[in-house]
Amino acid sequence: MKEELELIGDDCALYFGAPGTELVGDGTKTLDELAGGAAASGKGKGIAVITVKASSGSIWPSGLDEGEAYPALGTEVLAAGDKCKLLSLTQVADASGWNFSITRDKIEVTRLCHSFKKYRYGKKDGSGTIKSIFTMGVTDQSDGLVGNTMKIFERKGNSVTVHVPEDKSLYFIGYVRKSSVTSEMEDFMFAEIRLSNMTLGGDSGNAQSYDSEFSLTGLDPVFYSVEVV
Repeated sequence: MKEELELIGDDCALYFGAPGTELVGDGTKTLDELAGGAAASGKGKGIAVITVKASSGSIWPSGLDEGEAYPALGTEVLAAGDKCKLLSLTQVADASGWNFSITRDKIEVTRLCHSFKKYRYGKKDGSGTIKSIFTMGVTDQSDGLVGNTMKIFERKGNSVTVHVPEDKSLYFIGYVRKSSVTSEMEDFMFAEIRLSNMTLGGDSGNAQSYDSEFSLTGLDPVFYSVEVV
């Protein structure tokens, strides 16, 4: 029987992904082995970004393009010519919520002969917001939301560190349902994004927030529904 479950906000989770070394298929080794582990070790399990699809016999499913994500089990044998990069995932631990919206330009094309207005639709636009509770030791770290948007100066004792953010896109993995229970389904959106329009500060009587808007870059977003194994 098909599982039906009404989701709530607490089902959500948010991760950023950093790509690792490119793995090159040879037609014999599993992803586990290509990632440096033994067969069936789980070393290659996770989210892989497809970098190259082999011209023939590719393991990557039809319909997924280069640059999109493939939730790997680690047991897959990449064809000769298949290439990917496994993502190292970091949970956005200070996030209190996220949202993503899709809009589309509505262009009026009404002519004098029409009794009702007529419209055509332009390209889609995707953008979102990450809401967070400012958490010292998380938000203010080099891999946190602040570190991805502003230069950070840190002094501990006589040691000084300055982190300069790189102007680069991030891999966004936004779960509407995250689960670790075998045979349950989990759903998430994968996209490549850039952060912008940050808001920092607080009001008396409320938790301090650090909110950031984001827009798409790279390929179009893809929604995934995956059984936990």
